[in-house]
Amino acid sequence: MKRKILLLVPVLFSGCIMDYYYERPLSVVNKSPVRVAVEIVNDTVKWTESNITSYQSNEIAPYDSAFIKKPGENAWLEYVNKGNAKTLYIYFFDVDTLNKYQKGGADMNYLLGNKKYLKRLDYSLDELTKSNWEIKYQ
Repeated sequence: MKRKILLLVPVLFSGCIMDYYYERPLSVVNKSPVRVAVEIVNDTVKWTESNITSYQSNEIAPYDSAFIKKPGENAWLEYVNKGNAKTLYIYFFDVDTLNKYQKGGADMNYLLGNKKYLKRLDYSLDELTKSNWEIKYQ
């Protein structure tokens, strides 16, 4: 019996460390009938990835929600503060549109430059705090 308890303690402890490491997730709620992919950035000029496939990984089903985490303590807060405008820019893409343009050889620079996203929401740090770090797409 003692062995079972001793084995369980490290598992519980490692779970607490991971929760602490990913302290504050950003909740994104999709209140629409469309599958959406979400991209969240702190700058509208710099893009870290132009490959459409990487954006498809942040897919949220219709009428569903997702927690998007950044590793580190207060990571989202630090990420917002690193941006020039201290704002998060959240882009919502129709997954079918991403699939269509990916087959055609387009990249994210093309999609963003031609505004092929469904919606862009901008949240200041105050707005994020007031919304309890929850973003709603309708």
